[in-house]
Amino acid sequence: MSATVSLTQTQIFTALVAALGMFGLTSAAGGNVPIIRGQVNREPEPTAADFVVLWPVLRDRLAMNIDEWSDTQITGSISGTALTVTAATPGILYVGQTLYGSNVPAGLQIAAQTAGTPGGIGTYTVNAAATVTSTTLFCGTLAATQETEVTIQADVHGPAAADNAARIATLFRDQFGVDAFAAQGIALAPLYTSDPRQMPFDNGEQQVEERWVIDLCMQANVTITTTGQFADQLTVTTTAVEAA
Repeated sequence: MSATVSLTQTQIFTALVAALGMFGLTSAAGGNVPIIRGQVNREPEPTAADFVVLWPVLRDRLAMNIDEWSDTQITGSISGTALTVTAATPGILYVGQTLYGSNVPAGLQIAAQTAGTPGGIGTYTVNAAATVTSTTLFCGTLAATQETEVTIQADVHGPAAADNAARIATLFRDQFGVDAFAAQGIALAPLYTSDPRQMPFDNGEQQVEERWVIDLCMQANVTITTTGQFADQLTVTTTAVEAA
C-alpha cells in the first residue's frame, strides 16, 4: 500500500514565507527582512538586523475526514519495469500508486513517469519486473482530506520587530492576507493570529535582542491518497437449507 500527502509541511512553509513577503516587512537598517525556518541545528541567526524565524507548533483537527473514492481504470502493458499507458485520463496516475489486474504481481507500484501527458497516457517505470500484455489495469484510490488548523509561531527579531509584528497581525486577518495566500495556489488560508507579545531573546553573544512573538493560525486541507480496490463483478453462491 502507498499513501501520498497532497499538502506537505514544506509546501505550507513555502507558501507562508511567500505570503509574508507581500506584507511589506521593513528593516530598520534597510534591505530585505529574511524569513527563515527554525529547528535547524548548527545554523547561526541571520546577519540582518531584522528577521523572522518560523516554528511549527500545532496541527489541530477541525472536522471529520472527507473521503472520496475513485475506481480508476487504465489501458496499459508492462514489459520488465516499463509500463506503457495507452488510455487514461490526465492526472489520475502518480508515483507510488499501486496497480492491480490479471498477471500483475502483488504490490506493483508506479516508480516514475518517463514521458507523456502528466499522470495520463505515456510511459512509466514500475518497482518490479512483470510481463503483462495490453489490458485493463486498475489503480483505484481513496482520497481522505483532513481539514487542519496549522499553527506556526513567528519570532520577529530586530529594532523594527514591533512594527513588523503589527504589519503581520493586521494584514494576516484582512482580505489582503487572504489574497496573499490565495496567490500561492495551494489549499491553505489564514484564520487568525494571537496578539503579539514581547519575549526578549538572548543571542549567542549573550546580548539581548528585541523579539516579538506571534502565532499564525491557518487552515490547511491536507489530503492523504492511498490505494483502494473495487469489485466489478458479484458472484452469488446459494446454499440449500434442509426443511425444518
